[in-house]
Amino acid sequence: MYDIEVESSREFCNCGSVMKCERAFSHRWYDNEENSYYTIQVFKILTCLTCRSVTVLLYTAGGIEEEDEQWAEANPNEPQFRYYGRSVLYAPARQLHGSIPRSISEVVKQAEAVLARSPRASFILCRAVLEEICNDFKIPTESTNNKGKSYFRKLHDRLSQLFEQEQMLEELQTIINGIKDLGNEGAHSDHLAFAKQMKAQDAENLLTLVNYVLERLYVDRYRQQEAAETLKELKSKIPLLEQ
Repeated sequence: MYDIEVESSREFCNCGSVMKCERAFSHRWYDNEENSYYTIQVFKILTCLTCRSVTVLLYTAGGIEEEDEQWAEANPNEPQFRYYGRSVLYAPARQLHGSIPRSISEVVKQAEAVLARSPRASFILCRAVLEEICNDFKIPTESTNNKGKSYFRKLHDRLSQLFEQEQMLEELQTIINGIKDLGNEGAHSDHLAFAKQMKAQDAENLLTLVNYVLERLYVDRYRQQEAAETLKELKSKIPLLEQ
């Protein structure tokens, strides 16, 4: 039996709608026969109430039998709550807004596809999204030094030019730089150390930040332009307002 917070937690599909749990089952396995440390795995199969897509989630928590017994003795009428790590084993691809360039959306989809198998690869691909954003805004990949020799520009320098060119809000700059720094950790840190610190849920959270950036840079601008065109069309029907 798994804990109440896993059983009752609300989950949302990549389309944004609430999902219904169709089936859930748990499995407990022990570290070895010599100690009482165990790991609980809870699998949930959910369907979206809107798009009917299927999502498979895995919750993982650890425990020690002796501590469980002590808790039960001290709190006989209270359920024992645990912290569960959450990872996505399967989910439908997130539908990105049509205003986001295909070169960018393809990298986002790749980051989502490897999320469960390799959070590290997902981190690196999130950084690659920033490279594609710079490309889309025509931020050059090369420059020339004072000796006339060309060199490849670091992402940090390209982003600085992007911030200035687009007069980007400081809040958004901070988030973008954070994505860059985390992507750098994924690319250059020790593999085992990174795998111990960062899990699939962390990669999913980083992707949420990436999507926030894309919403601000592309979707908001599209909607502003759409609203301006709608207003212009409405005003054109009343000649006095055009004067």
